[in-house]
Amino acid sequence: MNTEQSNPPALAIWVLQYLCPRTNREILIGDLLERFREGRSNRWFWRQVIVAVLVGASSRRRLFWTEICFAATGTGLIWCTPWGRVFPIAAMSNPSMNWMARFLWIAALEITTALLILPLFAVFFRFRRTLGWSTLRRAFVISAILFTAGDLPAIWWDVNHPISRSQAAWVVPMMIAWIFAALLISARAARWLPPARHSGA
Repeated sequence: MNTEQSNPPALAIWVLQYLCPRTNREILIGDLLERFREGRSNRWFWRQVIVAVLVGASSRRRLFWTEICFAATGTGLIWCTPWGRVFPIAAMSNPSMNWMARFLWIAALEITTALLILPLFAVFFRFRRTLGWSTLRRAFVISAILFTAGDLPAIWWDVNHPISRSQAAWVVPMMIAWIFAALLISARAARWLPPARHSGA
């Protein structure tokens, strides 16, 4: 039995509960408590807590960079795809096209874009150990909605105020930033939103 006290410092337990990653947190706390009660000192316990927090921070940083790399790769893939060869991009900003036809083309474009990026979502979710059909489905729907939300205002503006070359200097970076943000938001939302519940008959 530990000669100093039967329980480890309460502050150390609090640090473990609130500053360590959720993955395996309870197992880690249980293991450290068991080792402490076998005769380890408070100093030893604090050393283990500090190591656990540092390892957790390193893991979170690695996962953050994984998200950044995923979004950057997806943005590059979307931006470099020759959409104008498949979809009437120029005609969509022509005032003669009616808005229903324009909206249908935009919907087809955004669904295709979301499908194009779906394999990247699968790799990302597999890396994060959250891969599943419901997660992929949510990522597809959320990304398609966000892509549409970014393109509709841009096309509306281009129809009513054709974009000049000087304006393109800031419009293009904004569009790239929106794609990047949409991919990040889609990846996070698809992982954290609860799956839809189907009511039984």
